[in-house]
Amino acid sequence: MNSEQKISQMILDVAGQFILMVESEEERQTHLDIACAAWNISILPKNIRDKEYKKYFNKMKSLLKDSELIKYFEMDLNGLIEAKIALFPNENRPIVSAKIENINSAEYRVTAAFGVIQSPLT
Repeated sequence: MNSEQKISQMILDVAGQFILMVESEEERQTHLDIACAAWNISILPKNIRDKEYKKYFNKMKSLLKDSELIKYFEMDLNGLIEAKIALFPNENRPIVSAKIENINSAEYRVTAAFGVIQSPLT
């Protein structure tokens, strides 16, 4: 992986098809948010990842409330986590913001940012 690769391109590599599954900008933003959550879950150590996965899944399950939607959400979430790990196994920075903007009916732009680990000044 090119260490200078943009986070926006990395998230599109992981979740581009997932984002394009829906039509409206609002729905695409929701899918981008889910992709970022999957990314952030994937970078956690395995023992913490399982706990955070369950917490996020249960939160979304309570919002979705439809068994069919929940089933597809779980498949999508697992697929996004697996794709991130497969494509960028050594990238462990969290995504702290991501936004999608429609440029026109056929194009959109994603902007995203990694978090910065801050240490206290001594």
